[in-house]
Amino acid sequence: MEKETATQASLSLDEALAQDISAAVVNAMRSTFGVAVVPGTFEVGEGMVSLVGDVSGVIGMVQSHLEGTLTLCLTYETVRNILPQVVGKSVSITHEMAVDAVGEITNMIFGQIKSSLAQRGYHMKLGIPCVVSGKGHFVSQFHRGRYMIVPFHLDGQLFQVYVALHAEASKAI
Repeated sequence: MEKETATQASLSLDEALAQDISAAVVNAMRSTFGVAVVPGTFEVGEGMVSLVGDVSGVIGMVQSHLEGTLTLCLTYETVRNILPQVVGKSVSITHEMAVDAVGEITNMIFGQIKSSLAQRGYHMKLGIPCVVSGKGHFVSQFHRGRYMIVPFHLDGQLFQVYVALHAEASKAI
């Protein structure tokens, strides 16, 4: 049996993906908000996970024989601290502004991840991001596959990028 090429291989939750995610988040946060974020050590696990945040950008991703979601979870405090870099320090940050900002940064981050994956031969289709908000909301991922969480630190505040993948039984993740 021939070895699969990168264009045929399913995406793996590995160091390379964690690096793609870290680079996309660091670049998007620096270029958009002028802030430096520090990626933490990624974690891979299996089963259901509930992510806690106040505002989360969620985007679906599809590849041949693979589906999943990418989620960016932040607190309102984090968004309120970075958004004035764009709108000005004298502007009062509203709930709607925070939701819009998370939608935009989610789209930017995941667009960069998709581009990085394409350069490595992975052809992913990403959906339109949606934003879930509410103080202390939970984003529960009900899937039968593995997940990766990449934490980020910004001035003592934690936020996370979460990737959940589900593949057909015949494909390994």
